[in-house]
Amino acid sequence: MIPVKNVDPITTQQYVDKSGHFLQGMKLLNDKFELYRSGVGLLAIHSAISLNDAITVGLTGKRGKYQDHAQAARELEQICSKNRVDRRGVDHFKWLLARKNAVAYREVRFDDDSVKMAVDKAERFSAWAYNYFEEILGAKSAA
Repeated sequence: MIPVKNVDPITTQQYVDKSGHFLQGMKLLNDKFELYRSGVGLLAIHSAISLNDAITVGLTGKRGKYQDHAQAARELEQICSKNRVDRRGVDHFKWLLARKNAVAYREVRFDDDSVKMAVDKAERFSAWAYNYFEEILGAKSAA
Protein backbone atom coordinates (compact mmCIF):
# COMPACT_ATOMS: atom_id res chain seq x y z
CA MET A 1 0.00 0.00 0.00
CA ILE A 2 1.28 3.46 -0.89
CA PRO A 3 0.99 6.03 1.91
CA VAL A 4 0.22 9.12 -0.19
CA LYS A 5 -2.43 11.79 -0.32
CA ASN A 6 -5.09 11.59 -3.01
CA VAL A 7 -4.77 14.77 -5.10
CA ASP A 8 -8.34 14.54 -6.49
CA PRO A 9 -10.54 12.47 -4.18
CA ILE A 10 -13.87 13.46 -5.76
CA THR A 11 -12.95 12.42 -9.29
CA THR A 12 -11.15 9.36 -7.97
CA GLN A 13 -14.32 8.25 -6.20
CA GLN A 14 -16.34 8.72 -9.39
CA TYR A 15 -14.02 6.30 -11.20
CA VAL A 16 -14.01 3.90 -8.25
CA ASP A 17 -17.81 3.88 -8.35
CA LYS A 18 -17.86 3.26 -12.11
CA SER A 19 -15.37 0.44 -11.76
CA GLY A 20 -17.44 -1.15 -9.00
CA HIS A 21 -20.61 -0.87 -11.07
CA PHE A 22 -18.94 -2.50 -14.07
CA LEU A 23 -17.45 -5.24 -11.90
CA GLN A 24 -20.73 -6.01 -10.16
CA GLY A 25 -22.60 -6.02 -13.48
CA MET A 26 -19.99 -8.42 -14.84
CA LYS A 27 -20.55 -10.74 -11.89
CA LEU A 28 -24.32 -10.65 -12.27
CA LEU A 29 -24.25 -11.39 -15.99
CA ASN A 30 -21.50 -13.97 -15.58
CA ASP A 31 -23.99 -16.38 -14.00
CA LYS A 32 -25.34 -16.85 -17.54
CA PHE A 33 -22.29 -15.75 -19.48
CA GLU A 34 -23.24 -17.87 -22.49
CA LEU A 35 -26.11 -15.42 -23.06
CA TYR A 36 -24.11 -12.27 -22.32
CA ARG A 37 -20.51 -13.10 -23.25
CA SER A 38 -19.73 -9.82 -25.03
CA GLY A 39 -21.37 -7.82 -22.26
CA VAL A 40 -19.45 -9.71 -19.58
CA GLY A 41 -16.23 -9.17 -21.51
CA LEU A 42 -16.78 -5.45 -21.96
CA LEU A 43 -17.77 -4.98 -18.33
CA ALA A 44 -14.60 -6.77 -17.24
CA ILE A 45 -12.49 -4.55 -19.49
CA HIS A 46 -14.20 -1.31 -18.49
CA SER A 47 -14.03 -2.15 -14.79
CA ALA A 48 -10.24 -2.28 -15.13
CA ILE A 49 -10.06 0.88 -17.27
CA SER A 50 -12.11 2.83 -14.70
CA LEU A 51 -10.06 1.51 -11.80
CA ASN A 52 -6.87 2.50 -13.61
CA ASP A 53 -8.36 5.96 -14.18
CA ALA A 54 -9.09 6.20 -10.43
CA ILE A 55 -5.49 5.33 -9.58
CA THR A 56 -4.08 7.76 -12.14
CA VAL A 57 -6.37 10.63 -11.13
CA GLY A 58 -5.75 9.99 -7.44
CA LEU A 59 -1.99 10.10 -7.83
CA THR A 60 -1.52 12.65 -10.60
CA GLY A 61 -4.70 14.72 -10.66
CA LYS A 62 -5.34 13.91 -14.30
CA ARG A 63 -6.58 11.02 -16.37
CA GLY A 64 -4.99 10.01 -19.63
CA LYS A 65 -7.21 10.27 -22.69
CA TYR A 66 -5.66 7.67 -24.91
CA GLN A 67 -6.93 6.33 -28.19
CA ASP A 68 -4.36 3.61 -27.62
CA HIS A 69 -5.19 2.09 -24.23
CA ALA A 70 -1.77 0.43 -24.14
CA GLN A 71 -0.47 3.89 -23.22
CA ALA A 72 -2.61 3.74 -20.06
CA ALA A 73 -0.88 0.48 -19.13
CA ARG A 74 2.54 2.04 -19.71
CA GLU A 75 1.57 4.97 -17.51
CA LEU A 76 0.43 2.58 -14.78
CA GLU A 77 3.78 0.77 -15.03
CA GLN A 78 5.53 4.11 -14.53
CA ILE A 79 3.37 4.84 -11.49
CA CYS A 80 4.25 1.41 -10.09
CA SER A 81 7.95 1.95 -10.70
CA LYS A 82 7.92 5.40 -9.12
CA ASN A 83 6.08 4.11 -6.04
CA ARG A 84 7.90 0.76 -5.81
CA VAL A 85 4.74 -1.24 -6.40
CA ASP A 86 4.78 -4.82 -7.67
CA ARG A 87 3.81 -4.60 -11.35
CA ARG A 88 2.22 -8.02 -11.70
CA GLY A 89 -1.27 -6.53 -11.62
CA VAL A 90 -0.49 -4.49 -14.70
CA ASP A 91 -0.24 -7.74 -16.68
CA HIS A 92 -3.93 -8.43 -15.95
CA PHE A 93 -4.77 -4.92 -17.14
CA LYS A 94 -2.74 -5.37 -20.33
CA TRP A 95 -4.48 -8.68 -21.08
CA LEU A 96 -7.88 -7.01 -20.80
CA LEU A 97 -6.87 -3.99 -22.88
CA ALA A 98 -5.50 -6.22 -25.63
CA ARG A 99 -8.99 -7.67 -26.11
CA LYS A 100 -11.06 -4.50 -25.97
CA ASN A 101 -11.35 -3.90 -29.71
CA ALA A 102 -11.95 -7.58 -30.45
CA VAL A 103 -14.83 -7.72 -27.98
CA ALA A 104 -16.37 -4.40 -28.91
CA TYR A 105 -15.80 -4.02 -32.62
CA ARG A 106 -14.55 -7.08 -34.46
CA GLU A 107 -16.66 -9.72 -36.10
CA VAL A 108 -15.35 -12.48 -33.87
CA ARG A 109 -17.12 -14.21 -31.06
CA PHE A 110 -15.70 -13.91 -27.57
CA ASP A 111 -15.49 -17.62 -26.71
CA ASP A 112 -16.29 -19.20 -23.34
CA ASP A 113 -12.65 -19.53 -22.26
CA SER A 114 -11.99 -15.88 -23.12
CA VAL A 115 -15.01 -14.77 -21.08
CA LYS A 116 -13.86 -16.79 -18.08
CA MET A 117 -10.35 -15.41 -18.44
CA ALA A 118 -11.63 -11.82 -18.71
CA VAL A 119 -13.62 -12.24 -15.49
CA ASP A 120 -10.58 -13.72 -13.76
CA LYS A 121 -8.27 -10.94 -15.01
CA ALA A 122 -10.72 -8.20 -13.97
CA GLU A 123 -11.07 -9.66 -10.49
CA ARG A 124 -7.32 -10.11 -10.12
CA PHE A 125 -6.62 -6.59 -11.33
CA SER A 126 -9.15 -5.19 -8.87
CA ALA A 127 -7.69 -7.18 -5.97
CA TRP A 128 -4.17 -6.07 -6.90
CA ALA A 129 -5.22 -2.41 -7.22
CA TYR A 130 -6.96 -2.37 -3.84
CA ASN A 131 -4.02 -4.13 -2.23
CA TYR A 132 -1.43 -1.63 -3.46
CA PHE A 133 -3.48 1.55 -3.88
CA GLU A 134 -5.99 1.16 -1.04
CA GLU A 135 -5.24 4.58 0.39
CA ILE A 136 -5.84 6.24 -2.98
CA LEU A 137 -8.95 4.21 -3.83
CA GLY A 138 -10.35 4.64 -0.34
CA ALA A 139 -12.62 1.60 -0.33
CA LYS A 140 -12.73 -2.14 -0.20
CA SER A 141 -12.34 -4.18 -3.36
CA ALA A 142 -15.51 -5.15 -5.19
CA ALA A 143 -13.75 -8.30 -6.43
